[in-house]
Amino acid sequence: MRKTIFIIILLSIQYVYADDSVIDELDIAWTNLKKTISSGDFRSYKSAYHRDAVLVNGISNKCYPIKNAFDGWRQGFMDTKSGLLDANLELKFSRRVFDISTAHETGIFHYYTIDKQGKQTDVYVHFESLWIKKQNKWFMLMENQVSRTDKEEWDKFKSIF
Repeated sequence: MRKTIFIIILLSIQYVYADDSVIDELDIAWTNLKKTISSGDFRSYKSAYHRDAVLVNGISNKCYPIKNAFDGWRQGFMDTKSGLLDANLELKFSRRVFDISTAHETGIFHYYTIDKQGKQTDVYVHFESLWIKKQNKWFMLMENQVSRTDKEEWDKFKSIF
């Protein structure tokens, strides 16, 4: 009986540790993604996505390969890299469901740019992301930009992580 209880406790500890480890890994993936945005490193940004990744754009009610979205985002990266813009991404999560090789997250992201004149442009979006882990690296498989929101909701939003 004692041995059984010990094994249950040990497995519970390992499960909690695994949860923390996966969250840490996902946080690192997001941190790396944010760094590519703020540095204008388009090549590294693209490498965070699976080659078959999909963008679901709830704002325009369209769905397409992420490669098509990259075409529209490239100029922003070029402007950031050349110093014309400062670009940043902030995240707040409402839900993070995962195991050791898959993850689904929901929340709000705040993407903003600041131009040379100091004008800030803000975009707040409800999002979902679907990730897979391959060869010890997390890749975003699907980004769903569900709907726009605003600073007021962002400020009230309580991130769970």
